Amino acid sequence: MLVNHKEVFMNKKIVKLLPLTFLGVNLYALDLNEAIDIALINNNSYIKQQYIYDEAKANVRKSRAGFLPKVDTSYTYNANKYDLGEGKDNANASAIISYNLFSGLKDYYTLDAAQKNKLASKYTLEASKHDLVYETKVKYINYLKSLKNIETIENAYKLLQNQYKDAQSKFEQGLLAKNDLLQVNAQMLQAKQNLARAKADSKVSWYNLKNILGGELSKDENIKDLNKDTFFIFDYKEDEIFSRSEIKALKNSIEALLSQKNANSYGTSLPSVSLNLAHTKYGEDSSLNSDTLENDEQSTATVNVKWNLFNGGADYAETIILRKKSLQVKEDLEELKLNIKLQYENAVEEYDVSKLNYETAKISLEQSKENYKIVNNRFKEGLSTTTDLINANFLLAQAKQSFDNAFYDRFLAKASLDRILER
Repeated sequence: MLVNHKEVFMNKKIVKLLPLTFLGVNLYALDLNEAIDIALINNNSYIKQQYIYDEAKANVRKSRAGFLPKVDTSYTYNANKYDLGEGKDNANASAIISYNLFSGLKDYYTLDAAQKNKLASKYTLEASKHDLVYETKVKYINYLKSLKNIETIENAYKLLQNQYKDAQSKFEQGLLAKNDLLQVNAQMLQAKQNLARAKADSKVSWYNLKNILGGELSKDENIKDLNKDTFFIFDYKEDEIFSRSEIKALKNSIEALLSQKNANSYGTSLPSVSLNLAHTKYGEDSSLNSDTLENDEQSTATVNVKWNLFNGGADYAETIILRKKSLQVKEDLEELKLNIKLQYENAVEEYDVSKLNYETAKISLEQSKENYKIVNNRFKEGLSTTTDLINANFLLAQAKQSFDNAFYDRFLAKASLDRILER
């Protein structure tokens, strides 16, 4: 049964906003951890996986039924008319208790297979949770990157607008050639197009984030940026990767298939024994009255022994099928281990590169700011050309984009490692 975490989360959010409501200001911003909580409550794929796990638990309860007695009741009433033939009305009611004494170990292995499948489903659910957390981080960070990209391009566009005004003034004074003015205008229009594209891309990133949150994201929701003072420590060990939930799920799936194979093999090669206890009440009318009957009740105990000696080889074929399926899953398991190891190695490389790029990007951004300041001052003094200032603006925008990407790429690299080692 699923807990209504959504209602709990919304209540916490309301409480969080109460003090701000009295001030008439909504300063609340959704942070990454809260986004993850919303995704775990509302994401449709994750909810579906929870239902699959609930189904696996129900299958275990269903398999346990083979070890419990079964109780059946029946009632029969026959109405005989003399004009249709001789005879009187009669009725009977029975209560039957059936108990499986031995079923060739089929029930035992069927239950064991159901329990293993339940464990496999549990680990698959756990893996789905880690996948969802990782994907939420990626969508959240990509949206933040898109907002920073808009900010960078918008700043570059404003700088070009100011440059165009200065260039236009100089052109009117006869201090600037027309081709220089047209060059600034062309760059300004290009920046305007880039800004429109950046805003469109940001909308797509917003919709991606909204979808993974199960649609629970309003247009006016403020998104909190990541902490700039976050300290990154590499504390990951390669041997931890082989305790992943997906590996545990496949191991239990293999064991479940082996139990199914045993259930088929032993269940068909050994006899089954059952006991039926029945008590029947006879009567001469629908109310089971029996005034003229000498024996109006009967109790019986029946032991049934059944042993199939040959069924055309279907059982043997089914055993082969289940054995081959288990071998297929074993190959999936070995391939998964190789893929996880490769994921880890790639993630470690990305983590190292992201740290190096961030340090380099910080230096590059500071130098680009200083370069633009120098070129802009020289342009005002007539010592630099329009092209020099355009190039300085371009380099500054490029350095800012590289810095923002490097800043967020560290968090993405860490998120990837956290997913691989299920942190």
